[in-house]
Amino acid sequence: MPRLRLVEIFLLQVIFYTGLWLVNEYVASYLCLILPVVAAVILFLTWIADLIEPARIGARYYYVMGITVIAPVLVGVAFYLIYQGDITWLRDELTR
Repeated sequence: MPRLRLVEIFLLQVIFYTGLWLVNEYVASYLCLILPVVAAVILFLTWIADLIEPARIGARYYYVMGITVIAPVLVGVAFYLIYQGDITWLRDELTR
């Protein structure tokens, strides 16, 4: 099985998050907020652990984790701009 290139991984994540935004913007908005933070913490802890005790983690891991941090943020910002800041579930919660 061939390895996916970084561009393909990025595009797959963008397609996944875009589909999620189109199906359920409530879940998508939370995932676009929470997943990048969790991935960034894991990336940071891995980096610190690798500095303390080199584990020969390839550079590809860091690139993939960086993409995992960036892709949902970009999709979330894009949909926020597309919706002009009018996110339906948020508006409904604020008007209660």
